[in-house]
Amino acid sequence: MEKVFSKKRLLKELNECPSYEGIDPTELAEKLAELAQIGKTEEEGVSRFPYTDEERQAKQLFSEWMKKIGLTVREDAIGNLLGRLEGEEPALPVVLTGSHLDSVPNGGVFDGPLGCVSSLLAIKALIQSNIPLKRSIELVVFVDEEGARFNNSLFGSRTMMGEVKKEDLKRFKDKNGNVLYEAMQENGFDPEHISSAFRNPDEIHAFLELHIEQGKRLEAEEKNIGVVNGIAGPVWMSFVFYGETDHAGNTPMEYRKDTVAAAGEFILAVEKIPRKYSETAVATVGKMHVFPNGTNVIAGKTELMVDARDIDENARDKILEALKSSAQKIAQKRGLSIEMKEEVKIPPVIVPDTIQDIIRSAAEKSGLTTITIPSGAGHDAMIMGKYVPSGMVFVPSHNGKSHSPEEWTFLSDCVSGLQVMKEALKQLANN
Repeated sequence: MEKVFSKKRLLKELNECPSYEGIDPTELAEKLAELAQIGKTEEEGVSRFPYTDEERQAKQLFSEWMKKIGLTVREDAIGNLLGRLEGEEPALPVVLTGSHLDSVPNGGVFDGPLGCVSSLLAIKALIQSNIPLKRSIELVVFVDEEGARFNNSLFGSRTMMGEVKKEDLKRFKDKNGNVLYEAMQENGFDPEHISSAFRNPDEIHAFLELHIEQGKRLEAEEKNIGVVNGIAGPVWMSFVFYGETDHAGNTPMEYRKDTVAAAGEFILAVEKIPRKYSETAVATVGKMHVFPNGTNVIAGKTELMVDARDIDENARDKILEALKSSAQKIAQKRGLSIEMKEEVKIPPVIVPDTIQDIIRSAAEKSGLTTITIPSGAGHDAMIMGKYVPSGMVFVPSHNGKSHSPEEWTFLSDCVSGLQVMKEALKQLANN
């Protein structure tokens, strides 16, 4: 069986796709396949970074698709792409929906693009149904969600919500030294007038985003749709153990102050602590540096970075305190010193019950099964949710693969998600 994306593989189960009014599974597959060609890598993945030719091509293609279904299209000062379907009462706050087209290096085809294409085709189906919509619906393709080029993730949504200022744009550089501010100018955008991209939250009724789960629960529990109840807020905290650098051969075990051994004990504690406080919490040591990093040297210094996150901010902060306490006890027991510092701390976002109910109702009406599920990964909905009622529809990720060429969601699951988006957007636009 193939392990990477191809249009042929996606269409293999065309006959197994559920049938819904106004939704063409072949069109969905073709649009995903067309986007997959832009920035395609040798490994059959995608590398599509902000303010590059590849991103420009993808946005131009998507812009043409929006115009073709009758949306009024514009691009704001930083490159967020928007298409508007006018409602019967255009003065009312708008329903916003969409995702992103940029990728991580050698990433997958579905992360971001599936959300954009699903919003597009959901709006198209609503147009074709001739169902009156009270509110206008706007489709947004956010620029630079991944942060792969400038280490400045969720840039488009943060800017839209007024979290980014003009002076911030000169602080970020890519690996070649290109400054974000200048890259924007070179691509025809206007960083001097970044404030024109700001949106008043009062003008937005709700935001809805479809995304692949990037995990294994939906597939493991054989459910069609994940109703996201919250987006976990991460804390990144550094822990540095200080001991003594000694010879690995001539220092007896009882005289060592080995920081790697301390780090190992701490890593096991990091694995166990989250479940003591929350069923949805997670914590990970994904980065570690050992000094001096020699095979025959007892390390006198070891640095670790812990990522801890949960949708319950109180539980997450208790986990953080438990991690600090554990590190201190391990250091004290081993005769070491410890240095701890919070590097990043972002509050979680809870999805309002009203939005969850709309998504759940849309799924049930369409004959689809659901589970309530937290999002451990960050998304543009996390930023939007700080200011306006926001929700997320998850569809299964085969084997939980994401951010890799092996990222895969079966066409039937894509179609199911699209159907839920259609029904949920219709309900949001009429309430």
